Amino acid sequence: MKRRLKPGLLIVMMLLLQTCKKPTENIKLIVDTDILKYTALIYVTDGTDGGPAPADAEIKITGTAAEDIYELSGKKDINLSAGIVTIGLAPDIVPTEDSPVKANVEISAAGYRKEIREIVFTGVQKQQIIPIPISKNGSTAPPVIAPPPTVYDQIISLNFTGRCPARQDLEIRPSVYLFFREHNIGGSFQYLGYLDKGRISTKYLLAGKTYDFQVVFGGEVYQVSQKIEQLSYDLTMDMPAACNL
Repeated sequence: MKRRLKPGLLIVMMLLLQTCKKPTENIKLIVDTDILKYTALIYVTDGTDGGPAPADAEIKITGTAAEDIYELSGKKDINLSAGIVTIGLAPDIVPTEDSPVKANVEISAAGYRKEIREIVFTGVQKQQIIPIPISKNGSTAPPVIAPPPTVYDQIISLNFTGRCPARQDLEIRPSVYLFFREHNIGGSFQYLGYLDKGRISTKYLLAGKTYDFQVVFGGEVYQVSQKIEQLSYDLTMDMPAACNL
């Protein structure tokens, strides 16, 4: 049987208890998804045009540390969703500079050359981004890499909360890699930054524009859109894959 790690729970008691209500009525469970402390974002794109990865792109983890690698939600099943997956070390594995933990990531898709990357976990860097463009068989052109996002003057702060549609007593505090793109223009999502317990501040968003935000967790893709008209926002997205306690 494959192991699965469980997210941590923080119990927040809303101090609104009244004598006419049940004692547990206002208790909310906060699910903290920060269970893997050393993670790597695997981001696969089509090297032909820099667009989204082929729909049939697959990932395989090999090497001596493969058994210690999990998907961000704690599952051993590791698959790409929209070309994206976050992998990490089991919580009891602590790498150091002197004793790094290494694994290989193999990416394959029909009609494309297989790409292999070595992932090295050390105690210095808890999050890392591994972009992997894949090129078609026979192509001699270098892979197309999307340019970095434009940097603007204003800092925009976002606070994301995950919702459990079937569990109103649960609330998700996502620690996950966040992507974005301008709304209704298509194309690939770009990496925005790492959500630390749902929070991020960035200079990649321009006032007056609407953006789609995306996270991948537990093999599922979650999105929410927001027009930027102020300096901070509280955003909510359904995240049922994080609700299976």
